[in-house]
Amino acid sequence: AMVASSSSSFGVTQILLLANLVVMSFTAWIFWKSANSSVQSFVDVDSASFMPLRKEGAHSMTAGIGSKDSSGFYFVHPKEGERNFYKIGRKTHTDKVTAPERLPGCLKNHNACTRPNCTRPECRPWGHHYDTIYQQRLGPYSRDDVEPFQFLEIGFYNGAGYDTYREFLPRGECHSIEIACIEEGPRSEGKWPWGNFAAKNPRYEQYLDENRLHCGDGNDVTFLDSVWKNAMKRPDAPPLKIVVDDGAHHSDQMVQSIFFWFPRIEPRGLLIVEDIQPISEANSFTTQFLPQIMKDLHFCGDPKQQSDNLCFPSLFPLLASIHCEMHICIFERNDYPAKELSLKDSTPPANALDLKQCKSMLHGHW
Repeated sequence: AMVASSSSSFGVTQILLLANLVVMSFTAWIFWKSANSSVQSFVDVDSASFMPLRKEGAHSMTAGIGSKDSSGFYFVHPKEGERNFYKIGRKTHTDKVTAPERLPGCLKNHNACTRPNCTRPECRPWGHHYDTIYQQRLGPYSRDDVEPFQFLEIGFYNGAGYDTYREFLPRGECHSIEIACIEEGPRSEGKWPWGNFAAKNPRYEQYLDENRLHCGDGNDVTFLDSVWKNAMKRPDAPPLKIVVDDGAHHSDQMVQSIFFWFPRIEPRGLLIVEDIQPISEANSFTTQFLPQIMKDLHFCGDPKQQSDNLCFPSLFPLLASIHCEMHICIFERNDYPAKELSLKDSTPPANALDLKQCKSMLHGHW
């Protein structure tokens, strides 16, 4: 009887172990199938995530303040009362929003790509996907009930971007600076030999007559000061709230825009620098300037901590935040009043594009 009882107990144990093994195996199979599907959707970016052409208004996978469309692009939803930057940009043909439209064709045919060999697919087509950051940060300024304000673009070119801003920001007094519309002639004489791109815009003369398009070098502090004092800083002018640098995409000119215009922007206004992609002309902005101003953003100056110094003393007291997405950064003003700096202090310091000249960036000073 004892032997029979033992055999019966052993048989039950075997059955339970076998059942447990079956359940575990089935669970593992379900997990593997789910994981494999998820990995495939992320890894196969050339076919799964980007190949379908985007259909206007087709959104899925809602998350946060926007949703991902069928092509794999994330779009920020305009809040109630806000205009749609992406739709306006499509209409004006600005390159600020062309990446979602051009990438699928670029991935099908490398000859349709501007930079077909980039590892990151979004870098291959002509244009950008700036509408996400613009909708988030400029959306409130696109409302009909916002207080009037001033907007400045550096780099009018053919006016596609400027036309976008004019329509997106109807309450803004929109200005733009462009060098190509100065007198034609040798560059050595301070003239422009490569043609007037701005004149291709059908409203070119209108913008000149309105004193909204200013022809000159956006890297010349004397010219900037003239535009500021003669055209923008008027007794009846609304406050300067937004400045966008979309000029030559050279690091030295980007930092010049920041050092001149950022102190003059009113509290909680924004300075935006576009086209900071990894190209030789713009690289030092991301590798030299950004690390310094990011460090200043978090500066406390606690004497109990390791010795610390500010890299940019003229910008630090005015800086509230820095928000970057791919190839674009926004610098936000804090609540301190705008400042009228001298032309000398409105020029970038020697360390602006050489972080080794800022003591606190050196080894042992972190």
